[in-house]
Amino acid sequence: QKTQKIMVTTIDHAMPDDHYLDSYLSEILPALGLDAETYAPYVTGYANENDDDDDSDSLDELIELLRASSESHDEDDAAWENFRKEIIQRRDDYLTGENLRKELHALEIQATTHAHLQKEIKLAEKNALEVEAKKQMELESSKVENMSADKIALMSKYGYEDGNDDAEKGHDGGESEKLMTNRDVAAATSLQNAQKQRSAPKQTKQEARQETKKAKADKMAKKEERKKKAGKRERQR
Repeated sequence: QKTQKIMVTTIDHAMPDDHYLDSYLSEILPALGLDAETYAPYVTGYANENDDDDDSDSLDELIELLRASSESHDEDDAAWENFRKEIIQRRDDYLTGENLRKELHALEIQATTHAHLQKEIKLAEKNALEVEAKKQMELESSKVENMSADKIALMSKYGYEDGNDDAEKGHDGGESEKLMTNRDVAAATSLQNAQKQRSAPKQTKQEARQETKKAKADKMAKKEERKKKAGKRERQR
């Protein structure tokens, strides 16, 4: 019954793909009087089920099964002991390699994550510096000593309100002048243009009619002059 349990379990877990024991089993099983195609799945099934622990009892039971099925080496103790040691050693080597591969893979993921994080940090720092530089530039441009003469003139004329609102309280309780923003300058410019238009002399309807009449008279005079010149040239011919 125990032998049947091993056979069923190993057959159920036999893997169709190449196994790390396939090459060895294809040579050693025929040498031990066993058909490799028939009995190799038993050994690989055992190896797959016992990757994480050293189940000596299961391996011994498997060897007993193979030994009983051998046509030539069922009494050769040394041969089966060597087979047992070889299976254990190859399995240990495989597990060591797999553990190393997994560790290297984890390190690669960690390195990639770290590189991505560093890239994000540098980008964030760059953006922060650009924002700070822009703020500093705007602050400097709002200072009187850095303004153009036209902007200073506009600020002097429209930048402050009359009365007690001309100044704001500073941090020390004193009065500090209010800086004029670009929006304030634009508004002041529009106001200045509007005032110029309002203050410009307005033309009355009577003056407009007189100008139109005068323009027509000038046009007629020029036309008559051209006719006289044309008639004079005709007479000269």
